[in-house]
Amino acid sequence: MTNPRRDLTAMLRPRSIALVGATDRSRWSQNTFDNLINRKYPGEVYLVSRRGGTVHGRSAATSCVAVGAPIDLALLMVPMAAVDEALADLAAADVHNAVILTSGFAETGHEGADHQARLAALARQHGVSLLGPNCLGFVNFIDNVPLWTGGFRAPSKPGSIAVVTQSGANGSFISSLAAQHEIGLSHMVSTGNEADLDCADFIDHLIDLSEVRAIALFAETIRHAPSFAAAARRAIAAAKPIVVLKIGLSEVTARSAQAHTGALVGDDRVFDGVCRQLGMVRVESIEDLLYTADVICRTGVLQPRGLAVVSISGGACEVVADRAQVLNVPMPELSAAASAELRAALPSFGTPHNPLDITGGAVLQPDLFEQGLRILGQQPEFSALACLFDVPVTEELATAFSLTALRHIATGLNAAQMPAVMISHTIKPVTEVSARIIEEIGIPYVSAGLHHGMNALGHAFWWAEQYRRLSGVSASIATIADASERPRSERATLEYLARCSVPVVPTRLARDASEAVTAARAIGGRVVLKIASDDIAHKSDIGGVSLNLEGEAAVADAFGQIMAVAPAGARVDGVLVAPMRSSGLELFVGCTRDAQWGHVIAVGLGGVWVEVLQDVSLRPLPVDAAEVRRMLGELRGAKLLQGVRGMPAADLDALAGVIARIGDAAVALGPDLEALEVNPLWVRGAGVEALDALAVWRK
Repeated sequence: MTNPRRDLTAMLRPRSIALVGATDRSRWSQNTFDNLINRKYPGEVYLVSRRGGTVHGRSAATSCVAVGAPIDLALLMVPMAAVDEALADLAAADVHNAVILTSGFAETGHEGADHQARLAALARQHGVSLLGPNCLGFVNFIDNVPLWTGGFRAPSKPGSIAVVTQSGANGSFISSLAAQHEIGLSHMVSTGNEADLDCADFIDHLIDLSEVRAIALFAETIRHAPSFAAAARRAIAAAKPIVVLKIGLSEVTARSAQAHTGALVGDDRVFDGVCRQLGMVRVESIEDLLYTADVICRTGVLQPRGLAVVSISGGACEVVADRAQVLNVPMPELSAAASAELRAALPSFGTPHNPLDITGGAVLQPDLFEQGLRILGQQPEFSALACLFDVPVTEELATAFSLTALRHIATGLNAAQMPAVMISHTIKPVTEVSARIIEEIGIPYVSAGLHHGMNALGHAFWWAEQYRRLSGVSASIATIADASERPRSERATLEYLARCSVPVVPTRLARDASEAVTAARAIGGRVVLKIASDDIAHKSDIGGVSLNLEGEAAVADAFGQIMAVAPAGARVDGVLVAPMRSSGLELFVGCTRDAQWGHVIAVGLGGVWVEVLQDVSLRPLPVDAAEVRRMLGELRGAKLLQGVRGMPAADLDALAGVIARIGDAAVALGPDLEALEVNPLWVRGAGVEALDALAVWRK
């Protein structure tokens, strides 16, 4: 169940702010006051100190009640022991929004977590929405609300990217990087421990702001998965990308996050599946977080065609081509008509190609940039156009050639019938000189360098594909079955799956050797015998499985051997007899319960692919067949499903439908199901069967 949506307008656009616990002895207090005053916050700023007197050169009230004027937002900088009293004062003064700088809560361990839970309950009791605790505040660049308790740099102009971060320091790093590259931000919100409001609440609010076109998220954990997923779906429907940098790959990171904001980072592979399922762009660095958000703001939803690139450097073209290959960015070959036009424009030693090297002839003839860009910018096989060049960062570098080339580049890019950008060769700061040149000439400039710039373009193409896939798609609703349905044995689990329209291998129960022989005779061909017992989960570990049996004697002997290995005290119903399936691929399908995301399905090829290479794709349930097709395509061993060495290609539509029904069957068993495993799921051409299954329940 998702949390109710919160209106955060009064918090993020306050007409008045009270600094509670203001004191000249606190660097945090002084920083915040200086940010508000020096950056010309347009609202009222009230100082509140228990002792009153003069603070930061102004008179301070002894409480919010004593201020005697409406307060939209309070910043609490009091010690943890005084937070309860401060919240009561807010309630008495009719203040409904608070930011809590104070630390010492969940990040300190179990006792701190208890304090934090009590804080959240008290806030709900008083009707106060909390940002924090243990956070640095926020900056609303659009409305000039710099409620930030540390120093920060900001771009010269507001922009379209909202930054939401569970780490305040990383927020400062992102803002500083944005300032270096003049990438405009709309908001920067540090959510800290998220005792009340979490990142999903702010994302959900920011989506509705017309000024916001992309959201850059730094996350350590997702505290309420249903609300986060709902916000992500609203974002993709609004064509506003969420770009995510989430930590949590290592155990060291998990310990660090727990000490930082009290966050449990969760299973990183599951979160990766969440991003793929919900169309969120996942990145691995602060640079890619910011550059990707910036580039997608520029490109919007790209059409499903390809990228054209123009450069003066053959080497740079090769770097771009390699990155495009890694990132699955299509770079279509030129049409005959485009090649003919370029051949007429280029020097005789130039070769029409994509990416296009206009050659060193551009040093003497800078309009070659414009000609190449104009031609490629009109071609129907491309949906994005990029030029590789640098904007000078000093007056000395602003040569006649560079400025002339930039004018031709700007003209060519701006004439394109598709989104078009110029990317620097290496990461370049945007200095006063370069900012002036960019403004005067009108260059759509991305100063990220080739590596990060191509990463951003690759993410833009991927996100556009997800937008088209998810637009208009409603979230699937899980159906819970009768709570009395609790299959435990292999036989009961297979019978349950069969009732859920999952094809299962035909199986017969034999209570003695004679029945086993009769069952094998009825099946015909080679058979498999497996011990049948609710008390034995892993049959092969004890020798309870016998394969490739043919002939009555072999079946009878195998029955006796299997029954003999049953552990003492185990209740054994007999032996299951099933046809031996061979000459097919074996897949693993496992549904387990994740602490954050609930039921999760894992799909992979069996054997070494799962056990050694850990080649699996994961998604939160439920999933449909189309999503399963995408999961199968993500596997490193996916080509095996296309048919190799005489093996027929798998019917991927049939296979995906079966796997989706296994997921539905797991969800239907309800929250007490710990795991539902089908291993192996056999596939050969259009034939798909569950050969073995196991359900595990919470104790």
